[in-house]
Amino acid sequence: MFRPEDIKQDLTRAWTEQLYREYEHICSYFRVSLATPVIAVEALTASWGQWTRMTRRLTLSRRLIEGYSWDIVIEILKHEMAHQVADELLGGGGLPHGRAFQQGCDMLGVADWARAASGELPEQIPSWRERALGDEEERLLKRAEKLLALAGSTNEHEAALAMARVRQLYAQYNLESVKARRQSTHVYCVMSRKQKKISAEESMIFSVLTEHFFVRAIFLDHYDQHDLCTYKAVELLGTRENVLMAEYVYHFLRHQLDSLWGAYRKANAVAAKVRRSYMIGVLSGFSSKLRKSADTTPNQAAGFTAAETTALVKIADQALDEFVGDRYPRLSTRRTSGVRGDRSTYDAGVRAGRDLNLHKGVTQRSGNKGLLIG
Repeated sequence: MFRPEDIKQDLTRAWTEQLYREYEHICSYFRVSLATPVIAVEALTASWGQWTRMTRRLTLSRRLIEGYSWDIVIEILKHEMAHQVADELLGGGGLPHGRAFQQGCDMLGVADWARAASGELPEQIPSWRERALGDEEERLLKRAEKLLALAGSTNEHEAALAMARVRQLYAQYNLESVKARRQSTHVYCVMSRKQKKISAEESMIFSVLTEHFFVRAIFLDHYDQHDLCTYKAVELLGTRENVLMAEYVYHFLRHQLDSLWGAYRKANAVAAKVRRSYMIGVLSGFSSKLRKSADTTPNQAAGFTAAETTALVKIADQALDEFVGDRYPRLSTRRTSGVRGDRSTYDAGVRAGRDLNLHKGVTQRSGNKGLLIG
């Protein structure tokens, strides 16, 4: 029988071993030659992490690991590694969060929020979701929610038009932001269903998001410190407002896929093995519907010429590509499988997907944080 102290020690040992693995992976991925220090998990009270030059010891706070997701833990680990880079590769000296430290952050792709250009990291690690919306963001999300409500209409033409207008609204907003040179905040969001493999339909959902909703999707391994297990996950990257919308669409599609499949299987008494064929069909049909609605682009009606639209889209894409490139400088391309399986079931899914409209069924407003899943 384990005592609480034994469990705590086992957790600490497992987390420490994982941090050593993460450390080696970060050095290898970013091609930074650092000598591995002593890594420890301790009950720090004044900071989230600590690099001690004299003893070559890198310490992370136990409350950090207990209270935050693993991607946050990794950013704090990289923050402390940037101190090590500054000391051991760049000559040290200067302010603790001075030029050498910032250069180390650049070398390791440390997120902006984790750089702490001056002073210690904050008492509560900031979340991009909790920042108050600006006036333009607030107006965008309010208009989007009204359109999503209309898209739930029983009038098929009205519902389809409202759904198309949501995408047009975001496309127009993105172009106007670039043209007005508004400062865009790029963020990332880790999506995980705690599975060892990402299914074909799951992979295709992210393909739909990257094609139609102005985000990038990176497939990765994500450690869960509570399960002591590594799962497959996907990181969505983009501007704050685009990631919020893409995250909403992800949950909407997951909900609809399960609901539509349940109804189809009950009505047609089909075997469970054709489930993937049906879901891939639904997503194919939905994506083709979005593609068709995008053919009647609103950008020229909104005052953008074709040349302006092309130039502004290129600038927006370049900014996002730079953000992705800073976090993942060694990306490889992943293609979504086009396997259809059972043809008749796939075709039934396509028809259902073409009838599907993005609507407000699972959203709510809460605390000035934008579109949230209920």
